[in-house]
Amino acid sequence: MKRPHVLVFPLPLQGHMIPLLDLSLSLAPRGLALTLLTTPENEPLLRPLLSTASSQDLFIQSLIISLPPPTHGLTLNEIQLPHLIYSQKGLADPLEQWLLQQKLNESSDEFGPVICIISDFFLGWTQDTATKVGIPRVVFSPSGAFAISVISSLWKYMPHLGVESDDGEVPIPGFPHPLTLRKFQLSPLAQAYESSDPVHEFIKYIMNLNIQSWGALINTFYSLETPYVDHLRTISGRPVWSVGPLLPPAVFHHEQKQKQKQEMNPQRGNPNSINEALCLQWLDCRKEKSVVYVCFGSLATLSEKQNEEIASGLEASGESFIWVIRDNENDKVGISQSYEERVKEKGLIIRGWAPQLLILSHPSVGCFVTHCGWNSTLESITLGIPMIAWPLTADQHSDALLLVEYLRVAVRLCEGLHVLPNRDLLASAVKRVVGGQGEEGMRVQELSRAAREAVKQGGSSSSNLEVFVACIQNLAHDNL
Repeated sequence: MKRPHVLVFPLPLQGHMIPLLDLSLSLAPRGLALTLLTTPENEPLLRPLLSTASSQDLFIQSLIISLPPPTHGLTLNEIQLPHLIYSQKGLADPLEQWLLQQKLNESSDEFGPVICIISDFFLGWTQDTATKVGIPRVVFSPSGAFAISVISSLWKYMPHLGVESDDGEVPIPGFPHPLTLRKFQLSPLAQAYESSDPVHEFIKYIMNLNIQSWGALINTFYSLETPYVDHLRTISGRPVWSVGPLLPPAVFHHEQKQKQKQEMNPQRGNPNSINEALCLQWLDCRKEKSVVYVCFGSLATLSEKQNEEIASGLEASGESFIWVIRDNENDKVGISQSYEERVKEKGLIIRGWAPQLLILSHPSVGCFVTHCGWNSTLESITLGIPMIAWPLTADQHSDALLLVEYLRVAVRLCEGLHVLPNRDLLASAVKRVVGGQGEEGMRVQELSRAAREAVKQGGSSSSNLEVFVACIQNLAHDNL
């Protein structure tokens, strides 16, 4: 008997792909067959998952479709986010043809016709595709429920239109509680909207189309964002399944040191830029909860002056630190060889891609200076690491607001992509947060326990996954 077959379609950005690939590794063992769609340029990001699936006898396969010209072969470095999102609609026709062909599939293998699409919230046009071929589409959110509630309001009501100043106040309509943000704190996609621009109009269309989906899967857990998960369920009138934190299973058993070393950092993105054994050896030599981990995600590039302030603040704090720096010329200018030599006893600088889960799970790490990307946020909460927040762009401002003011697991350093952080404030924030003895440290330990409970059998996220799979199985039964 064929397994229920689901097409999984992530946006080709690491921060979007990784959690959806983690979700796939949670769905396949529950009896589903999955096809993962991406373009040739992003196929390497699927290889670790496909290798894991093969070793565990899971039914996961890839579907590689090229974008038509002129976007064929382009990466995010060559095409800005709005145009990356817009370019994906070039996959609509070949995807529709593939889905229709699947309906005629009478082969005896495990991959029968696709009965459901799970796609990223920036791929809202797949709702139209799913409607055309007569199957349901589920929207996947790699962001949290708080941020998605803000984003949904922005694209529905466009409250920022007419607000000229970046510091101008923008009330968020229809939110679960009164909320006002500054214009610069809003999604850059929404800020840039112009009705005369076909790319912007397309993005507005697909974001509002998401509410028509059959349901939504969100990378969060219910007790973390209860009012916002409930709000999304109310405004959509459809199921909203909170299924996070979507992380490798070893994360939830990181107190087992041997398991940590062997399984904590499976490749989920680019290859690491440092030998993991050397990284662990460095961490093993530090006291418990004494190391500051500094990382601003996979896309941010900081200026020379910004790096100088970070460097001085870290040195002034007197604490040991691991600092992950984008491997590009701008960042190399900001960190001199003399600085690296001066701090080598206390500081480890990683240029490029770091084994973040391995680092955050180590007992010596006691603080995370972060851009508040949602993947990093969930990793830090799950592993019980309090944060120092410097949101840069996108939904990171909403995430920082949630972390600092509502969850109280972080202190704010500054905000904005071009702001200059203050070295003294950074040193002061490190001294306040590192060690985990303050309010932020105690609160994040509570939420860490809640995250672990959510993914256990019978927990909210585990139960939601079971309910979702049961819905898919019912669809398959109805299609017999």
